[in-house]
Amino acid sequence: MQQAHVQERVEFAALGYRAAAVMVDTLIVLVAYSVVLAIAARAGWSQLAFMKNLTLGDISTASRQSPGWFMPVMYALVFVYFTLFELRGWTPGKRIFRLQVAREDGTPASPTSIILRNLVRIPEMLLYYIPSGISCLASPRNKRLGDYAGGTVVLRRSPAAGAPAASTAFGAQPAATAPLAPPAPAATGPAAQSPSAAPRVADALAALKTAALAVRGAHLNYLRFSERELAREPGAAAYTPEYEAAWYTLADAVMALQHAYAEAAVAATVAGTSIQEQAVNQPDLTYLFGELEPYLAAGSDEEVHEAYLRVARSEIPA
Repeated sequence: MQQAHVQERVEFAALGYRAAAVMVDTLIVLVAYSVVLAIAARAGWSQLAFMKNLTLGDISTASRQSPGWFMPVMYALVFVYFTLFELRGWTPGKRIFRLQVAREDGTPASPTSIILRNLVRIPEMLLYYIPSGISCLASPRNKRLGDYAGGTVVLRRSPAAGAPAASTAFGAQPAATAPLAPPAPAATGPAAQSPSAAPRVADALAALKTAALAVRGAHLNYLRFSERELAREPGAAAYTPEYEAAWYTLADAVMALQHAYAEAAVAATVAGTSIQEQAVNQPDLTYLFGELEPYLAAGSDEEVHEAYLRVARSEIPA
């Protein structure tokens, strides 16, 4: 079973990381372009004679001696390079620094968004990315001009500080625990409005994120055993114990998620805010909300199963 540690910090990529990734990618493009042109020049293409004895110190001279199509082709290559790689979420430079292009809600960016953000990259390059740097410094989400055009952000994933050594893993079967009790009825009256009666917002959101990750792991676990169940021969015996255990684990995890969401809502209300406002600067939590939303509204076993089907279908690439 594929595992990935859930104790992972996701944040908006800082300007320094983004600049470093761009430098790596630009160097890759320059090296590839120079090699191709140098080979063509030595093969006798007269328009590329200026490339025969080119060194790193001759770049400015080469740009003045180059034919008119040289720089447009260079920028077109940059556009194609960044667009093709970012359709997968990252370029080689971004991969080195654990960066990923996504929509503002944390979901994968669409091809249209990728194309728009990289069309804007061309004038940004002509201005040495100076407008991009100013935009990133002024934006609370570190967005350059191309991100505004494409409705995207760049996220950076890194291990969370102080993460426990034995963290739960995606798809891992959790250890047996006592059954979770259903959420208690919400209190009313003055006691319900007391800050001491509700956890702090930050702690409540942390508990909510933990519960969402548990549902994500239980969902993948149930998906795995469901596929095994469907692969069994027709007319086989009743459901396997592993399949039934995976279902009950998912149902309990969903109940715990709904309970954590209710507590977080109370904590946010007491603090004069809302869960959505608090999650704005936590793209990983926003992503989990979007992915697991059907489970939040499930009120019965049948609705939990229907939510499972909706989430599973949304994971299938279009």
